[in-house]
Amino acid sequence: MYVVSYKERELKDVEMDGVQKVTVRWLIGKQTGARTYAMRLFEIAPGGIIPLHNHEEEHEIFVLNGKAKLLGNIEGIAKKDDIVYVPSNELHGYDNTEGKEVFKFICVIPLIEKENA
Repeated sequence: MYVVSYKERELKDVEMDGVQKVTVRWLIGKQTGARTYAMRLFEIAPGGIIPLHNHEEEHEIFVLNGKAKLLGNIEGIAKKDDIVYVPSNELHGYDNTEGKEVFKFICVIPLIEKENA
């Protein structure tokens, strides 16, 4: 067991085609001792976007701050205190291009072999 400030985890720019103004911190993952799940903290600045994409791991998301337009099969707005579930291989994305504040969320995923945190 351990307790650390999230600020001790490295802040990285998200590098994916079409991503703008997005950072991630791998809070818990293989490198920090997890064996089943990883927890990440994403921040999409005003004017930022994570475009439509998909991958094999499902996502469990809890929105901490702001709001963003959901892209993909579920349309609408995700806002503070909402939860979002993204099944495996489903197209999804988050659009904060018209936002006035940071869209900040926790994202939990199952650990997979390609996970590098």
